[in-house]
Amino acid sequence: MMHGKKLFAVLLPLVLTACTSAKPAQTETVWAMDTACTISLHGSGVSETASLLKTLDKTLDNYQENSAISRLNQSGTISGNDTIYQLVSETAALQKRFGDSVDLTVGQLTALWGITTDTPHVPTAAELEPVLKTISPDHVTAADGTVTDGAQLDCGAVGKGYSLDCVKEALDQSGTASYGTVSMTSSILCYGEKPDGKPFQIEIRDPSGDGTLGTVSTDSCFLSTSGGYERYFIADDGKQYCHILDPKTGMPESDLTTVTVFCDSGLQSDFLSTLIWLEGTEHLEEHLHAEDYQIVAQDQSGKLYVSDGLHFTPNA
Repeated sequence: MMHGKKLFAVLLPLVLTACTSAKPAQTETVWAMDTACTISLHGSGVSETASLLKTLDKTLDNYQENSAISRLNQSGTISGNDTIYQLVSETAALQKRFGDSVDLTVGQLTALWGITTDTPHVPTAAELEPVLKTISPDHVTAADGTVTDGAQLDCGAVGKGYSLDCVKEALDQSGTASYGTVSMTSSILCYGEKPDGKPFQIEIRDPSGDGTLGTVSTDSCFLSTSGGYERYFIADDGKQYCHILDPKTGMPESDLTTVTVFCDSGLQSDFLSTLIWLEGTEHLEEHLHAEDYQIVAQDQSGKLYVSDGLHFTPNA
């Protein structure tokens, strides 16, 4: 680690789910997407879900030299990989709807900062300038089963959410699990329906400490949280820099401290939590009244923002 810099990885669960059942859930924890993933399901399907997450990790983790995404970054093209093709295609669709504040082609930018490495680095304007030119939705295309990459892809902003979409699809097809949770720390799938009909209880972490901002009661859904408190380092100048980088400026800046998005798509929840955090309070109002997703956010002054209709109980 570089002298005078401290790197922090705060990876605490986003959700605490109280399940009532005569039989305890089957539980397994695996490491994937650079985080501990906890699978807790009633019925079966835990080992199959763990295996699927490991497979997706080998496909989408650009920090693994032999992953499919790394091979794409090295060669510039990949064919016949449905996972990468679908992820690129669906992310492009979200960019068309919401804008490109979240971009897959940030690989050179994240490498330049190195925030998740032992040698994080605050780049100069001169270092950022050529790297920012490599970032654009136009630099990656998906057509006829082939993905062409003219930059360096990094799936960090969407990979966990997309993986949970794959998990839900597999659980639905197998029919082996009745309900439970699959947590990838910052992205979570609340699956199925409890026998007593009670909702899942989601505790939103307070980014300023170990407590919570409040609790959301929800039926089955996906949720993702983005915040500057999750992974960051403190540079020689004493300033804290987090891992969420704006593809337009190259900097990790926002006037929001945390954003959690609830919806019926893992990819969309992951994409939007990052996008909303980066765009800040200036664009928050439109998200608070969205029809197909709901949010809880907090700004740097401590003010809470909660979507219409979301069953949120703030802490007293």
